[in-house]
Amino acid sequence: MYAKADNGDVLIAERVNADTTFSSRYLHSVVKCPIIEKYEVNGDYEMVLMESWNCSFGAGIETEPPSGSTDRMEDGFYVIDNIDKLFQEVLFHPVSIAEQTITIDGQTWDISREPFVGRTFSLVIEQENRLTYLWTKLIE
Repeated sequence: MYAKADNGDVLIAERVNADTTFSSRYLHSVVKCPIIEKYEVNGDYEMVLMESWNCSFGAGIETEPPSGSTDRMEDGFYVIDNIDKLFQEVLFHPVSIAEQTITIDGQTWDISREPFVGRTFSLVIEQENRLTYLWTKLIE
């Protein structure tokens, strides 16, 4: 899994497997509420949005679960479960005025800081051999 900037720079390089989990957490700019999106990597190495957590409604925040998903309240959050939406890439453009993080298998990056802040980048999965991955990891 790579976080690649729009100019090709590799900002994160992490080895993932089917069943790897990752999440994005940010503070919504209008309602000042944390938004958490939880993903997993499926057997075809696609990113699958599984859950969305928010603690407010309106201002562009999803309030209706998509077809086939379920919703519930937990610890003050409105949670949409079983979203099962496939992504080939997940785009980000973090800013420094709101904390934003990406967590992959328990390791967290604060993307509201350098080298991420103010840059557009995408999280993608690329299947490649171990040597190519290790080389990319070394130059990260």
